[in-house]
Amino acid sequence: MKKKFFTIILSIFVIVISYTIIGFWGLFDIKNYNDFLFSDKKNLDFHKYYSDKMHHLRNVNMWNEKEYLFSTIYQDNSFGKTMLFQGDSWIEDISKNELAKEFLIKYGKNKKLNIFNAGITSFAPSVIHAQYKVLKNDFLIKPDILIIYIDQTDIGDEFCRYKNNKVYSNEKFSHVKREKFTRATYDYSKSYLYSELSLENNFNKIIKFPYLKLNYFFNRNVNLIKQISANGLDNRNKSKCGFQEIMKELISYNEEAEKVFKKSLIELLDFLSNEIYLEKIIVISFPHIHHHKNLYTVNVSNYIEDTIQKINHKKIKHLNLNNLDFSKINVDEIFRKNDPGSHLNNKYHLELFIKKIISNI
Repeated sequence: MKKKFFTIILSIFVIVISYTIIGFWGLFDIKNYNDFLFSDKKNLDFHKYYSDKMHHLRNVNMWNEKEYLFSTIYQDNSFGKTMLFQGDSWIEDISKNELAKEFLIKYGKNKKLNIFNAGITSFAPSVIHAQYKVLKNDFLIKPDILIIYIDQTDIGDEFCRYKNNKVYSNEKFSHVKREKFTRATYDYSKSYLYSELSLENNFNKIIKFPYLKLNYFFNRNVNLIKQISANGLDNRNKSKCGFQEIMKELISYNEEAEKVFKKSLIELLDFLSNEIYLEKIIVISFPHIHHHKNLYTVNVSNYIEDTIQKINHKKIKHLNLNNLDFSKINVDEIFRKNDPGSHLNNKYHLELFIKKIISNI
């Protein structure tokens, strides 16, 4: 009996010591993840709340609160008109590119336009759709002019990243849910967990870290097993939707990817065409460097053109910048070096992109 009692006590002691050691290790593990943590609860709660509605927001360490969702380029409360930019990192870059930003500030002043930039990395029609409703309902942004940039990678984004996360209510599109406990590129589960812990005092961190980390580890690996079961061991990274997976849809034609993309775009444009206050909707497309080098065989511009013709609404226009005269331009000089996303450098982002859009309003 004494031996059994001693074994129980020893087991409890070992568990407590192990738990405490893991708790102390957590202090260092959280600190090592510091670049991905939210600085305060307000930012964390904002990001978590709205990523539940549109899959993901802007990066943790570059913005604050509402700027995770949109930036104000120029605003004057006496102005009655508003222009809104939506799209992926090409649009988000407006707020990082001083040349483009200064140009649009002057344009807003001269034309008496409030200008907002809601670009977010990897945004595509379905998440743009969800974001637009949030901007309208929660932030009272009701644009007269809407600029939507559709990137070439939006085909792969819709097919790999969003199609299984879209939520419908009464057969109507509602929102795009976020990733949870997956290995996907925009899964913030660990960032949210560690941020919540980082805001606790050290005692609470030590107490909470072991069981929260175990729960995270368990759920993450359950999802990994599901992915292996569904796609096989060799394709276990497919659900991460990394750039190699996204670019597949541009290298070779995929009929299913075309259908998925067009469905999301039709849902978006159908919804927008019924927004009474919207005067103009300009959908933009631009070629990537691999289109010029004939490495991409699929061009999103064709899918956009097909969709807009099908909807046939007078206030929706496609500005196809594939039709620019590139014959006198060295394309290697206009794109950022070694950039798989083919983003334009700051100079040409203004000259070939922003200025061309503004001249067509």
